[in-house]
Amino acid sequence: MSSKDRPVTFWGAIIMFWLLVAAIIVSTVPMMVGVAIVALIPGVGELQSFNPWFLLHFLWMYPAAWASSLVISPVLKHLFATGNSRKFGELLENLFIWLLISWFFTVFFRDPLGALLAGLISAVAMKPFVTWLEKHAPKDDDDAGCDGAGKEGASE
Repeated sequence: MSSKDRPVTFWGAIIMFWLLVAAIIVSTVPMMVGVAIVALIPGVGELQSFNPWFLLHFLWMYPAAWASSLVISPVLKHLFATGNSRKFGELLENLFIWLLISWFFTVFFRDPLGALLAGLISAVAMKPFVTWLEKHAPKDDDDAGCDGAGKEGASE
């Protein structure tokens, strides 16, 4: 029996769950950096409270931003498909994601300007991370779930 055919054990599922949680926590570091930098600015970065439970808010923000980008990106690529309009579509996508992240940050800041500034810093800090992920993502042609026999059967 190959390793692909073996079912996931209980402890394997527990480990995979905590690896997923750890990946989400690491991916929210740029968002935490944005909030921390803006919190240091007097007046603009005034926090609503110093409740440590607000840190749990970061755990759902990155997956929500990722899930919404799964919708926003294809729609804008379809609407702005060629030429100069493609650059405008990318700019519009970045603007939507920035506003979404800023909307998430309204939980932390009393002033909406603080949330907008923290969202901008977070978006700029996330851009190299997202670019790196896009460069190192597996190709669309690679289908991990199919073996060679399944591909041959489809072509016959």
